[in-house]
Order: sequence, then structure tokens, then C-alpha cells
Amino acid sequence: MDKKIIAVTAIALFCLGHVAANAQGVGDYSRTIAPAVSTDAPNAVGESDLFFDPLTPDASALPGRSELPVPANLRDNQRARRYTGIIKNKTRYEVSVPSENSGANLIIPADSWIEYTIWTRRANVTAYYDGKPFYCLKLSVHLNEYPFMCSKYDFMAEIVKPEPAAGQYKPMKKRKYRVKKQPQV
Repeated sequence: MDKKIIAVTAIALFCLGHVAANAQGVGDYSRTIAPAVSTDAPNAVGESDLFFDPLTPDASALPGRSELPVPANLRDNQRARRYTGIIKNKTRYEVSVPSENSGANLIIPADSWIEYTIWTRRANVTAYYDGKPFYCLKLSVHLNEYPFMCSKYDFMAEIVKPEPAAGQYKPMKKRKYRVKKQPQV
């Protein structure tokens, strides 16, 4: 095994030495390699209309800043700001909520709450239980309007147990009890 490694490294060093010698022009080679781009290219073209210089762009070719389109969501939103609020979990399940500024999931224990931060005035957040969507939250910011635990928060949302869908609920049948016979005397 050691002899194989030594042989491979010797071949690699020989090849690298041969390539370095060729780069310095050492050896008997009948042909010479010309550069791919002529060093006389700017003088050959001159200052005609067909000449393109990427370092000095034509100002008339670019639109003005006021002419550029602006997406509707950027027009309505103000500068990015941090909004902190409370999300309460009033179910008996442990649910997770995706974080807005990282790829992590925040876990909300059953019958508990967490502080949640968003960076826009409105956000749609989906709560997941066991990897499946469980509840949808529509968060809307109202600055310092929600007092909770001696602090004021910008929004508050609750995750409650979803109601059963119509047509799926079936009332239980009444139980029939057996009547015991009285002994005859």
C-alpha cells in the first residue's frame, strides 16, 4: 500500500514539474502560443460608435430612478422595523411556528405562549403539528396596544383547537341498560 502511494505522488510531482517547465518556455517546442486577445485591440477599433467600453456606460441607456417600477408591497410598507408580539397556544398539542429571520422552527408548548418577532406590519403564519399544517394565523401590528405580563406588545394571536368540520360530527348513541329482574317471593 505504501509503495502505491509513493508511486502515485512521484508521478504527480513529475507531471507538475513538466507543466511548470513548459510555462517557463523550457524545452524544444517548434510552435509558440499566441495570446488569445490582441494587446493592440483598442487601437485597432478606434473611437467609433461600434466600440463598447464597459467601464463607462452610457447614461442615456439606463432609466432614471423615478422611472423604475416599484412593487406594491414595498410602496405600502414603511422602513423595516422589529415588531414583537405574543402567540398563545390554547390547545393540548405542542405546535411549531417557523421563524421569519432564520430557518428554525419555534416550538410552543401546550397551554403556553412565546414572544414572536416579525419584520412587516402584516404577516401570515402557519402553525404546524406533527409536521402538518394545523392552524393559520393572520398577524396585524398595532403598536404597543396589547398589555401582557407587565409589558406592551405590538400584536397578539391565539391558537385554539379547530372546530370539527360540518358533517363529520356524529352524536353518540344512547346506551341501553339491561333491566334486572326482581326475584319473586
